[in-house]
Amino acid sequence: MQDVTVCKECGVPETFYQAHLWLNNGDIVQSVNQRVRLGFIECEMLDPLFNNVGDIIGMPIEQSVISISSRGTKVYLDQIVPENVQKMLREHTLDPQPFVDSTMMFCQLLGLGKYEFMGMRHEKDADDYAKMRILKPFSLPEAAGYYSAAVSVFAEGEHSITYEEIAPELYEFTSRQAEYSEVLKEAMVLRDYHHKDGDIELERCQTCDSPKAFAEYQWHLDEGLIVNENTGRRMAILGPELLDRLFEALEAELGETIPDAIVEAQRRIIKSGISTGVVGGEEELRTQLALRGMGNLQEMKMSPRRLLMRINNASGYYMIVGMVQGLFELTFDKESTVKWELSKEGDLQVEVIPSSKKYSYAEKGN
Repeated sequence: MQDVTVCKECGVPETFYQAHLWLNNGDIVQSVNQRVRLGFIECEMLDPLFNNVGDIIGMPIEQSVISISSRGTKVYLDQIVPENVQKMLREHTLDPQPFVDSTMMFCQLLGLGKYEFMGMRHEKDADDYAKMRILKPFSLPEAAGYYSAAVSVFAEGEHSITYEEIAPELYEFTSRQAEYSEVLKEAMVLRDYHHKDGDIELERCQTCDSPKAFAEYQWHLDEGLIVNENTGRRMAILGPELLDRLFEALEAELGETIPDAIVEAQRRIIKSGISTGVVGGEEELRTQLALRGMGNLQEMKMSPRRLLMRINNASGYYMIVGMVQGLFELTFDKESTVKWELSKEGDLQVEVIPSSKKYSYAEKGN
């Protein structure tokens, strides 16, 4: 990977902090397009989350995650890559290599893994393909979906992805022409984000103005990793808008039990002992949620009898609900039930109380 300039005070890569803004309502947006909201999350939780949801509902969701991620990412790419540029790439009148190189480098800066493009065939027939190798992908099905959408910039249409591990933590992804179901096409619609001022201000690095808390993170650029030095957990910049729409599209495809299944899957992950890094008292929790772009904590009350939390401008809300329930159960060693409500304005309220008896997931859902 080419040399990257980093802040001398906090160590954050220049391209990373120039590309993103941390605003005062617990949100992260792109500097060049503030209608696109982002999140800084523990990406190691994603595949266990998808696997747990599949176990709970009795069927794997991997292919659905790939297809929905691809559809959503394609909508996002269409917003930032002009149609005339896409047309020139498809007609071979524009050299794709600079676009490929810059995209792969940026993916590594975001913590998505190390990328190596292996080539493609684009003759607009059944033998077309594209291959990419990724070392330590942030999530296998989501990386496959992201790659499918990227291929569509060069080769119009929709693309299925297969992948295999060819060496420890090194995967080869291969695309082929395909079509998504009409359900997925209708369900995946991204919404522009419109900022509303809040009352949270993160402490800033005096040199680069990025959040000072980033001094606790280490960029391993040659592997495409961002690691929290306190927890040892891997982080990545992702679009919570994509995650939230992915879960909504899963609900549209697989049924109304999906929201409860996602919350339950996340609860199990937290109970298993995987640290989120979102710990501490109310002020520390407020800072950590804002650093992750997950919203602005307004209230938190917790005792062995009840946990109440209100977050304005929430994103990744199913994951937040499951996280909160899991943390309550870990703290007080109690089984629990959870209720939550998300307003039209994106404000989330969560209540967790001890359950009177142990329950199975099936009992909880009735």
